[in-house]
Amino acid sequence: MSSGGCDDVQHRGQQPPPGPIAIVTSHGGSKVTDDGIGRYILSDLLHDEFVEVGRYVDVLRCSRLLIALIIVPVTLAVLFISLALPKTYRATSKIVLEGTTDSVSGTDAQSVQRHLATIQVLLTTREMLRSAAKHGLKGETEDTLHDKVHATVDQNANVVSVVATDDNARGAAAIANVVAGTFLAKQSRLERQRLNRARATLERALADLRGTASPQTQTEVASEIAAVRQRLTDLNVSAASSGSELQLAEAAEPPTAPSSPQPVRNSIFGFFAGAFIAALVVLARAQLRPRVSGARELSRLLDVPVLVEVPFVRRRFGHSPKTLSAVEYEAYQTLQASLRMQLPPEGQQIVLVTSALHGEGKTEVTAALGLVLAQAGQRTWLVSADMRWPRLHELFDVAQTPGLAEVLAGARKGGDNAELVGARKGARSREPASGRLHVLASGHRPPDPAQLLAGNALDSFFEEIKASDYDYVLLDGPPLLGLVDSQVLAQRVDGVLLVCRPDRLTSENAIDMRELLERLRVKALGLVTIGARGSPTSYFEA
Repeated sequence: MSSGGCDDVQHRGQQPPPGPIAIVTSHGGSKVTDDGIGRYILSDLLHDEFVEVGRYVDVLRCSRLLIALIIVPVTLAVLFISLALPKTYRATSKIVLEGTTDSVSGTDAQSVQRHLATIQVLLTTREMLRSAAKHGLKGETEDTLHDKVHATVDQNANVVSVVATDDNARGAAAIANVVAGTFLAKQSRLERQRLNRARATLERALADLRGTASPQTQTEVASEIAAVRQRLTDLNVSAASSGSELQLAEAAEPPTAPSSPQPVRNSIFGFFAGAFIAALVVLARAQLRPRVSGARELSRLLDVPVLVEVPFVRRRFGHSPKTLSAVEYEAYQTLQASLRMQLPPEGQQIVLVTSALHGEGKTEVTAALGLVLAQAGQRTWLVSADMRWPRLHELFDVAQTPGLAEVLAGARKGGDNAELVGARKGARSREPASGRLHVLASGHRPPDPAQLLAGNALDSFFEEIKASDYDYVLLDGPPLLGLVDSQVLAQRVDGVLLVCRPDRLTSENAIDMRELLERLRVKALGLVTIGARGSPTSYFEA
């Protein structure tokens, strides 16, 4: 497409221009160029990537209602489930390792960490939980406490935390305190037992030394007795502060709020989960039913600017260029202004109005645009070049014959221009601007319109058009895809106006049309989208 494509894009079926050669290889569908031989040819690749990203953005933007219908129920469901779940409270008591005694073999960091890990394991042994259940925890058993209690270690602070959960705030605090207290009491008792055994051993050793002392060894024995007595003194001090290296640093308090469920946090998670699910659904739906989401996406796919979006207007008695609503009339005024800016201000302009598929509204656009141009003072000729599905004569209530088919058939037979003159005189519009607006109907339906358009007959017809005094000649052509008729016409006009309904097109249709326009090297003037909903109409209805 001459208006939108890059100059260095190599079109399909065309020879590359002379000059440096760019080697283009394919790896997994992507293009790689060798700058050592030529310049990069990446415009088509970058365009396709941009179009693909833009398409997904447009799909999400145009599916806002569907996304909301997924996100809102998911978020509300998560919220209601969170509120319905039973509440769980968590309480924590903390045990600190303040110092080391003989029970700790060394004061290095590794030994302290091992000691903390040992405490963590001992706190949740079944024997410990059984003892805790028997001391002040009514209704609790070893098994229930095993599910409710766990211990954690903060090695940086030499703190072991006893964490208890329960469906009651006071119950959770009681469990944490009883388990911690039971553990500390047991550790203190074990430490005293160890010290008592050590003291008994030293006292026996002291008695043995006294009984075996002789005058010759009295000095040596006296020093040993003094050493044993010192060890006994140390043991007595340790016994007085038995278990003092483990202390209850913080008793558990009843929590003021449940630890779970957390409705606010869960609702936020549900919102993002719903958004993720909605995005997957929308994108999967777009892949399974790849309709174009809107004018913006269609413009990117075609690489053609949108000149106007004609809004959706519901009618009871069908469409007619005479009965345009205020908002439609304003849209076509915008279209004719945009079209006149796209084309040179001087001379006659021949424009083909076509679409990708049948039934997208190109005939209605041709009729309304012609009427608006005529009302603006432009001598306009509408030609019904769609000889397969002619409707232009119905919109203006003119005879179908004689028409274009008769004109071309007469030219093929070598006749003069009588058919053309008769067709123009017999198909004058009955609009108020009839002096400036003429309509040439399609004529009888030929068995093969493509054959009728081939050859010198069409060239002769265009020569007559160019020799006329019309400012604008609008050809209502057949669809581009699948038919050669409009492709033949497109190469003889000054520009092509594309009419599309996004809700009827797939992305593949749009890409096929873009590639066709690029291959034909025609000038695409712009895009007219039909059926845009939600357009503001209150201004015109006021």
